[in-house]
Amino acid sequence: VAKANYYYGNFLRRKQEDYKKAIIYLEKAKSLYIEEEETVIETYHRCIRDLAICNSKLGQFKAASTYYGEAYDLKVVLSKKANRNLSQDLETKYQSEKKEQEIQLLQAKNDAVESQRIYQRNILMGGIGLTSIAGVFLFVLYRNRQKTNKKLRELDMAKSNFFANISHELRTPLTLIEMPIQEKLNQPSLSQKERKEYELILRNNKQLINLVDQLLDLSKLESGKLGLKISKTTIKSFLKAQIEPFEYQAKAKSIHFSSVFNIQKDEVWIDQEALQKILSNLLSNALKYTNEGGRIMVSAQVNSKGATVCITNTGVSLTNDQKKKIFNRFYQTDDFKPGVGIGLALTKELVELHKGTITVDNTIEEHISFKMILPCSKSSFKPMDFFERKESIDAKTGLIPPSLGTQIFDAELSKNQDPSRPLLLIVEDNEDLMEMLYETFKNEYQLLLAKNGEEGILKAIEAVPDLIISDVMMPKKNGVELVGDLKTNELTSHIPIVLLTAKAGDDNKITGINSGADDYITKPFNSNLLKAKIVTLLANRKKMRERYSQEIILKPKDIAVTPKDEVLLKRIQSVLDTFLMDSSFSSEDFARELGYSRMQLHRKLKALTDLSTSEFLRSQRLKRAFQLLKESDSTVAEACYQSGFNSLSYFSTSFKEKYGAPPSAYLKNGESR
Repeated sequence: VAKANYYYGNFLRRKQEDYKKAIIYLEKAKSLYIEEEETVIETYHRCIRDLAICNSKLGQFKAASTYYGEAYDLKVVLSKKANRNLSQDLETKYQSEKKEQEIQLLQAKNDAVESQRIYQRNILMGGIGLTSIAGVFLFVLYRNRQKTNKKLRELDMAKSNFFANISHELRTPLTLIEMPIQEKLNQPSLSQKERKEYELILRNNKQLINLVDQLLDLSKLESGKLGLKISKTTIKSFLKAQIEPFEYQAKAKSIHFSSVFNIQKDEVWIDQEALQKILSNLLSNALKYTNEGGRIMVSAQVNSKGATVCITNTGVSLTNDQKKKIFNRFYQTDDFKPGVGIGLALTKELVELHKGTITVDNTIEEHISFKMILPCSKSSFKPMDFFERKESIDAKTGLIPPSLGTQIFDAELSKNQDPSRPLLLIVEDNEDLMEMLYETFKNEYQLLLAKNGEEGILKAIEAVPDLIISDVMMPKKNGVELVGDLKTNELTSHIPIVLLTAKAGDDNKITGINSGADDYITKPFNSNLLKAKIVTLLANRKKMRERYSQEIILKPKDIAVTPKDEVLLKRIQSVLDTFLMDSSFSSEDFARELGYSRMQLHRKLKALTDLSTSEFLRSQRLKRAFQLLKESDSTVAEACYQSGFNSLSYFSTSFKEKYGAPPSAYLKNGESR
C-alpha cells in the first residue's frame, strides 16, 4: 500500500506536475513506510526526496529544506548499510582464504592483493558518492539562498513603497496642522506665551514635513523615479542664496560663519533642486553639531571641470568606524542629537545621482569636513537629464528670438512681447512682405518671425504659437510641407494656419486646404481681410475653450481640434488617471510625464482649454471632486483628498469659486444647500 501511494504520488509529480496532490499521496506513503519494516528504507528515501521537491516547487522552502535534510540523513544510513554489508562479505572471504592458506599459499597472496584493490576501489566509489551528495546539497542550498535573496529584495521594495505611501498620507495632516497655526500667529492679540507655544508647534511641524520629504525622496531614488533636472545656473548667486539662511541661524547661535568662493566659470549646468537639498542637509548637519562659539567654513571652487564644495565645522571628531557608517541610513554619531539619520544618506544618494562624489574627513582634531565634487558641464549629462530642452528659449518670455538675416525688426520686437496678447508666428522668406505683415500685426499680437519653412517648424514646436501665417513658396520647406508637419505633430496640431500664395485658381486653393491649412489667401490680399480671418479663427478657438471650462464632463473628442489633439488629450487623461490623486503632482511633473517642456505644455493647454497647466490641474481635480460628490457616497473630505487636494479649506474655497456653492451642496445623500 505504501509503495502504491508513493508511485502514484511520484507519477503526479513527474508527469502531471500536480505538486499539491502529489504531496497528499507522498505524505500518506511516508506514514505507511514508518509502520513497515526497515527493508523498504530505499523507497522511503525516494518518498522523502519527492516531498522535498514538491514543497520546493510550491515555494514552501522551510518544509522543502526539512525534507532535504531528512533525505540526506537517509542517504547516509543507506551508505552505512552498504558499507556494513561489504565489510561482512570481506570478513567471510577472509575466513575462507585463511582456511585455504596452508593448501594454496600463493593463490591466497594473489587473492589478498585483489581483495585490497577491490577494497580501495569501493572506498573511492564511496568517496565519490559522498562528494556527489554533498555537491547536490550545496547546490540546493545555493538555489535556496538565491530565492531567499529575491524574497528579501521584494520585501525591501515593499518597504520602500510603504514609506512612500505613508509619507504621502502624512503630508496632508501636517499641512492641515500648519495652516491654523499660521493663522493664529497672524493674530495681533496673541499673548507672548501663546505665540512661543505656537511657534514651537510650527517649528516641529516643519521638521516633520522635512522628514517626510526626505523619506519620499529616498523612496523615489530607490524606485528610480527621481531623475535629474539639469538647467543652466549662475552658480555664485545660487550658492549665496542657499547659504544665507544658515548664516543667520549661525549668528543666532553665536557661531562664526565664513564662506570663500573661487568662481572661474559662473554659468554651470546643475540640478538646482538636488543641490539645494544637498547643501541644506550638510549645513543643517554642521549647525547641529557645532557648539556655541564654534566655526563653520564653506568653500567653493568652480571651473570648467566641475564644482568642488567643502563644508567644515568645529566641535566634532569621528572614529574610522563612524566615518564608514556616517552615510548609512538611520545612523547617528550622537543619539542625543535631534534627527533620525536620513539627511546624510539622502545627501550621498543625491550626489551620486548628480554623477558626483562626497567624502568625509577629520584630519584636524575637533573638525569635520564634507567634500563634494560635482560635474557641471553640459557634456556630463544625457539629453534626458535636462530640465529645459532648448536653451535658446528666452527665460523671461518663453519665446525664441527671431533669426532673420537682417536686423530691421530686432529692436522693436524685443519691446513688443506682451504676454497677454496672442502669439503669432509669421513664416515668410520675402523681407518686404515680412515687414508689411510685421507692421500690420505688431500692435495687437506677440510676434515670432521665421524666414523659411524649416525654421518655422522648429519655432512652432518650441513656442507653440496661437496662430501661424505662412507663405507657400519658400526655400528648404514650403508652406504645404510646413502644414503637413505641424498638423501631424500632437504638440502643434491644434494651431490654426493661414497660407499665403501668389498662385490663383481653385486647384491651388484646394491643394492648400487639403494639406490641412485652416484658410488660404491669394496674393495680393487685403490686410483687413487677413486680420478678420485671424480674429475669426482665434474667436472660434476661444469658444471651444470656453465650452470646455463650463462643462463638468467633456470627452477628448468633444474638444479636440484634430485627431492628434484627441490622441494627446487621451494621453493627458491617462496621466491624470495615474497621478491626479497625488497632491505633490506638479506642473513640472505633468510636463515631464508627457515628454514636453513646461512652456510647451503651458502653451498647448492654454490653446485647448484657456487654462495654464496649474489651472488645468486644479480644474481637473475640482471636476473629479464634483463627480465624486454627485455620483458616489463620498463625504466632502473624501472627495477633497481623493481629488489630489491636501487642504480642505482651500478645496472648499476653490470649489465654491468654480461652482457657486460649497461642496456640501452637491452631496449625493441629499444634504440641503
